[in-house]
Amino acid sequence: MKKFLFTLLVIVALIAGAASYFLSDSERIKSQLNTELSAASGYQVDIQGDLNWQIFPSFGLAISNVKVRDEETQIHISKLQLGLSLLEITKAPESWTLGRLVLSEVRVKDADFRLQRFAMQDFSLGKTTPFQAQLVFLQAPEPSEIRAGAAPVEITGEMIYRLQPSKANPDSQLTDLTLVQSDIKTRIEQTPLSGKCTGRLQEVDGADNQADALSAYTSQLDCTSSEFNLNSLTWPESKVTATLANGRLDATLDAANGSVDIRKLKETLAAMSMLIGKKNYAESLPDMMRYQNLAVTGSLQNEQTTLDANIDNLRVTMAGIMKQSSGELDLKGNLTIREAKENDAISVGPALTDLPLPFYCKGAAGSPDCGPDKDAALSVAKDLIKKETKRFVEEKIQGPLLEELEDKLPEEFREGAKQLLNLFGR
Repeated sequence: MKKFLFTLLVIVALIAGAASYFLSDSERIKSQLNTELSAASGYQVDIQGDLNWQIFPSFGLAISNVKVRDEETQIHISKLQLGLSLLEITKAPESWTLGRLVLSEVRVKDADFRLQRFAMQDFSLGKTTPFQAQLVFLQAPEPSEIRAGAAPVEITGEMIYRLQPSKANPDSQLTDLTLVQSDIKTRIEQTPLSGKCTGRLQEVDGADNQADALSAYTSQLDCTSSEFNLNSLTWPESKVTATLANGRLDATLDAANGSVDIRKLKETLAAMSMLIGKKNYAESLPDMMRYQNLAVTGSLQNEQTTLDANIDNLRVTMAGIMKQSSGELDLKGNLTIREAKENDAISVGPALTDLPLPFYCKGAAGSPDCGPDKDAALSVAKDLIKKETKRFVEEKIQGPLLEELEDKLPEEFREGAKQLLNLFGR
């Protein structure tokens, strides 16, 4: 027995020594890996950095400075760590189960974000896999610096990753990612944001990724966020649905029982009330208005953005630009105050009900400056005064004139004279 154990230990040592010698030829291994990974992925893979192997306690390797590219995509991975059982090497690569896969500082050319870290455990294609990710947003498309003041986005959860054959290009494969469940945490300015999401992201077969990043994928994402404060708008919980198809991103948000800062609206209503000679409709309003229901729909395509928001009896519609590279907004539109129902906080007289008040939203998407354009709204009020004055004069003058027409003009000329008078009245 002693001789058998001694012999077994010698065999293991010899195998380890032989493996160590074989794996020490890193340049030959890198060349072989470049060839096999390029053939398997459909990308040109170039390992330019060091390659370090680990034998015990588990088999694995760490690779630095990896470049992945094709005609449309350029990716740089600062470091890749892979853990793999020796038994897995005897199988086909598509059936491997990776004990661990860690990517550090992944840069995608022209992307407006950078993947700082991505890690998976017990990964195999088509099966549920735990993962963790951290990404940051950039000041401009890659290569660029991290956006100042932008907090990283932390994501943990489970996913299923598949590769589908491309019909447009038989030599490449398409990515298909399903989020079984994920927890997302980040911060906008000093406000924490968290939520839970599920969904699916699929690469479009034959899409030109360089034309528009949104055109390269189709997606459906459903999220529930926790309590949130966006600049001057708060909600205790919200439901968000985002759909991406044909290069167009559509999103909806529904929330209830939150609050919104209406100080700018109060100033505008007070100034307009004074200008048109009405009571101050904003006099009894609070600075922070409690609302019952919030419903927002929006779309983005080629940086063209539309937005429609309903907060109780307030409606805001806007259109303009949101830059994908920086997230900067420049939207213009109108705010209207509909006739108030029993529980609506804002109620104005007939002169201001349903009157379109110019509204704007500018600045960073995370903390935009939004509100009624007071000067433009006062211009609307002046036009309203002119119309009311004209209507009043027409009612006072046209009535007596029509009566005189009835008395003094021959009957055959009365109808023509009325039409002429109405024409001048317009």
